[in-house]
Amino acid sequence: MATPQLIDLSNYSTLLVQSTQSRAGSPDGNFFFDVANGRVEIITAEELAQVDLGSGLEANPLTQDLGIKMEACYAFERQERRVDEELRKYDPFFDGVFKFGGAYNAINGRKFDDASGSGTSLTGDDRAKLRGSGWRELAADGSIDRIYYGAFSLSPILALSQPYYQLSNGGAPVDFNKDGPIDEAIQVFGTTANGDAGAGNFDTRTFLSLKVRTYGQNYDEKQLADSGVTEMGGYATGFAIGETPHLTSGAFALADVYGGAQISPWTGMTLEQLAAPQVESGFNEADGNFTWVLNNDNNGSLYEAVAFLDALAQTDDDIDSGAISVTNGKRVGTWYAYDAQGRIVTNSPFSSQGLFIENVPTADEQLVVFTDDAGGTKTRPFQVSIQVTVGPNAVADTNAWYHAFYLDGPGGSDFNTVNALTIQDSTATEVKGNVATDQVSNRIDFAFDYDGDTIGGPAGTDKDGVFQCEGDGGVTAAKTVFTISRTTTIAVSCVPGVETNV
Repeated sequence: MATPQLIDLSNYSTLLVQSTQSRAGSPDGNFFFDVANGRVEIITAEELAQVDLGSGLEANPLTQDLGIKMEACYAFERQERRVDEELRKYDPFFDGVFKFGGAYNAINGRKFDDASGSGTSLTGDDRAKLRGSGWRELAADGSIDRIYYGAFSLSPILALSQPYYQLSNGGAPVDFNKDGPIDEAIQVFGTTANGDAGAGNFDTRTFLSLKVRTYGQNYDEKQLADSGVTEMGGYATGFAIGETPHLTSGAFALADVYGGAQISPWTGMTLEQLAAPQVESGFNEADGNFTWVLNNDNNGSLYEAVAFLDALAQTDDDIDSGAISVTNGKRVGTWYAYDAQGRIVTNSPFSSQGLFIENVPTADEQLVVFTDDAGGTKTRPFQVSIQVTVGPNAVADTNAWYHAFYLDGPGGSDFNTVNALTIQDSTATEVKGNVATDQVSNRIDFAFDYDGDTIGGPAGTDKDGVFQCEGDGGVTAAKTVFTISRTTTIAVSCVPGVETNV
């Protein structure tokens, strides 16, 4: 039994069979030269399950997905004209331009069967079955009716991924006919002037964007210039477009991130273009202006924000939650990239429009670089996320308080002295207060500016702290000594016991 195969120069002579009838009748082969109407029919297994390959009926090896190379069409016609004197009575259908660029011509006004031409193609257009080639379709007088440019991918693409292309910057996306690795031709020129009514009238030979965006994979885009080709013609070119597993987005289900079944924190995320840039500060560098903002009302993590940006980039919906623009997600570029250190670098797909992510948790701030409207990159000072567990009993004591001091302050301002210094968080607010009021999930959390703090000693050095938690209505006193080091997150436990003495 013949197995499905890509039909090319290596196997066309044994796997292609000339049909004696068109698909409108009772085809008995997988390739039909419609000499009466000047059309070629490529009849795949989806239409004709079995053909006689010389030893009785076998499974038709020509399939819609795997397809046939234009080189096989050309070579098969040469073979059939050698043995079929009836076919010789008509002008040829094909000629070759050059082999290795996959360049061929359909000549003498010949066309491939399509719905607009004959109405008999069950798959809309037999051209979608052609692989590895570009070609021109010439009128009887030799003038050009259509040009198809062959594009194929050189890097891995998942079998079920749906790549697509655009013929103008920001233009409507068009899915390739088959999933997986790219190997199809795109019509880039058409004219009806010579009588080809279905050719259209356009010329888009100077811009091409190929994209593949499968959620959970790293998105990729390659444009015409990346291939070294300046204008598309009737030949084929390879593109180094591919995808690899995303380091973080795959941990979140797309349905949870974007769409009708969103869950927190993504229910609090929106992407918005602002009417006027907003100024952001607190960077190692100067303040920056940002036209785009990812609102993060539920305090999602950086990676949850990245998953949201990935989800927006694979939809053709308007992703601007504001009224300033209509921005269709898959038509524009992506919203971030990775730098050499593996950090997320925000990057709006629009020139001179930066992207800022709101409410990035302290623990994630060293993992992100913001790009502002001027193209400048902004980083945060190293801030330590200090998370102090105080326990449910302290929370239940409405009189319980907490207070953090430096253990060994500069100039004799040590704890247990009159000069003891209160630790300040990254916003210059003293770390002290009421437990019940300030706790979240039985914890007191605060950010510490490791590189900027000079209250407890030289900036950028480790410092010892004292955290006290004490009650007056349910719990007793607790004290914990801890070290603040250049660590993203420091977990501290200061849980006072239940008061049993009063």
